Amino acid sequence: MGRVFIEEAMKRTGIDRTNLIGVIAYLIRTKQASGQGDALKRLESGQFDGVDFDEILISSYQIEEPAVAVLDEDVED
Repeated sequence: MGRVFIEEAMKRTGIDRTNLIGVIAYLIRTKQASGQGDALKRLESGQFDGVDFDEILISSYQIEEPAVAVLDEDVED
């Protein structure tokens, strides 16, 4: 099994350490990687080049608000 270098993955993707944790968790949660080592290897190899991870992370945590029905009734007294 090859060695995984976190710094190489960070350089390759342009992600800092803090966001790298979120990206790895996202890759595992979406079944794009089987574990932390696999996710780092894939990032280091350039498999996800051109992917805007900031936008993906933001949208993955957004919750779609349910539509609220507004009744527009004229109330006559």
